Amino acid sequence: MLVRMLLLETLQDLINDEFKTFKWHLQDKVLDSCKPIPRSYLENADRTDAVTRMIASYGEEMAVNISVEVLKRMNNNSAAEKLRNIYSAGGNTAASSTSASDAAPPAAPVAPPAAPPAAPATMMAKQGGVIFAPTVAGGTSGTWNITINK
Repeated sequence: MLVRMLLLETLQDLINDEFKTFKWHLQDKVLDSCKPIPRSYLENADRTDAVTRMIASYGEEMAVNISVEVLKRMNNNSAAEKLRNIYSAGGNTAASSTSASDAAPPAAPVAPPAAPPAAPATMMAKQGGVIFAPTVAGGTSGTWNITINK
């Protein structure tokens, strides 16, 4: 399941007052590493607009993390746990159709088979965007060159 669909499904499970509170929390600094979304961006936003703005502002993974944190602040721990579990499990659609109490715990991660060395990668961010440190899987030894261009 796409992250935007997972987030939309989560917001659709909120009643209108809960959704209004969710948007209100997005206007505050939810996580230290992320700036709040300006009030004017969320003022008349429906659920699809809110998802689009969260992903545009934070990227997919951080939008999920922020959504989980906001749901916890709203004392909606079951929705927060469901969102985290489905996202962690790769967002499979079978898990998304079950309730949080019915969902099986995610399977333990399996080590990927050894792969040949990866080609150099490029990460880019739009003006004012943020790139969070990538997760390195497999061997972490060797030389790493990081170039930051303005």
